[in-house]
Amino acid sequence: MLLAALASTAHAEPAAPDAPPKVVAAASESAGLDVKNLHAMTDDPVLGKASRIEGDERKGLVAFTFDDGPNPETTPAVIAALEKYDIPATFFIVTQRIAGKHGEKGRELLQRELGGGFLVGSHSVTHVNLKHASGDQLAREVDASIRTLAAEAHRPIGMFRPPYGALSPAGRVWLKKLGLTEVLWSVDTLDWKAHDAERLRRKVISMIKQDDGGVVLMHDVKPITARIIAGVLDDLEAENCARLATHREPILPVSLHYFLRDLRDGKQAPRELPAAVQQRTAAYKAALPERCARRPPAAEPVSQHATR
Repeated sequence: MLLAALASTAHAEPAAPDAPPKVVAAASESAGLDVKNLHAMTDDPVLGKASRIEGDERKGLVAFTFDDGPNPETTPAVIAALEKYDIPATFFIVTQRIAGKHGEKGRELLQRELGGGFLVGSHSVTHVNLKHASGDQLAREVDASIRTLAAEAHRPIGMFRPPYGALSPAGRVWLKKLGLTEVLWSVDTLDWKAHDAERLRRKVISMIKQDDGGVVLMHDVKPITARIIAGVLDDLEAENCARLATHREPILPVSLHYFLRDLRDGKQAPRELPAAVQQRTAAYKAALPERCARRPPAAEPVSQHATR
C-alpha cells in the first residue's frame, strides 16, 4: 500500500516493513520552524496561500475531511478505516483537544495522523462561531490554534477550516494576511446529527455519487461516524469496481491538493500537484483492479418469484 506524499519539499516518515516510505506534506521540519514567528508557522508553500476551497472545483475526485478531533474514543477507528482502504484524508484539529495535561492522548493521535501520511489543518481553539469575529477573538482562535498545532506537528500549518463554515469579512482578511487557505466543503453529510447508522452510510455514498465527488465533511469525534466510515469507504470501492466493470472512470479518492486554486491573471487556476501526490493517486488507480478482483461477488437481487 502506498501512502504517499504530499509536498514538493516532502520528507519520509517511518513506514511498515517492506512498505514504501510514507511521505507527508510539510514545508520544513521543526528544526527549522521558528515557533516565535507566527508567519513562519503558517508558511506552507504547498498547502497555504491558495484561494478558498469550496469543494466543487473538481469532478470525478473525492477528498474526505474530518473535523473537531482528535477524540481517543472515535478517531482511531476512522484512521484504521482510511488505512485499510488506502484513502487519503485531512483532519481539521480543534487544538484545545491537544493542549495541556488532558491533551496527551490527542497529541498521540495527531502524531498517528501525521505518521500515516494524512494532512492536518486548524479548526480553531475552541470551535467557536467566527461569523462576527474581530481582532481579539481571531487572535485567540486562529493565531493560538496555529501556534499549538504547528508546534505539535513540527511543521507549518497552511489550512484553516472555520467552525460551522462561518467567518467574518475581517476573518477572511486575517487568514489571507497569515497565508492560510480557507477550506470549506461541498458534500455535507450532517453526520453530527444523524442517529441511524445504515441510513447515514447510504446517504454519504449517494451524495458522493450524485455530486461525482467533491470535498466530504464528516466528524471523527462522532461515534456514528466511527461506526460507519469503513462501510462508506467499502461502498466507494464497490462503486469504483462497478464503474471499472462497465468501462467508466472511477471516483478517485484524493488529497485536498487537487482542490487548490490560485488567482492568476484574473482567473482561478489549479495549483501544480507535487509529483508524490500524483504518484499516490496513480498507485490507487493501478491497484484498483486487483482490489476489485479480491472482492466477494455482489449479491444478486432476490427475485419476487423466488420468494413465493
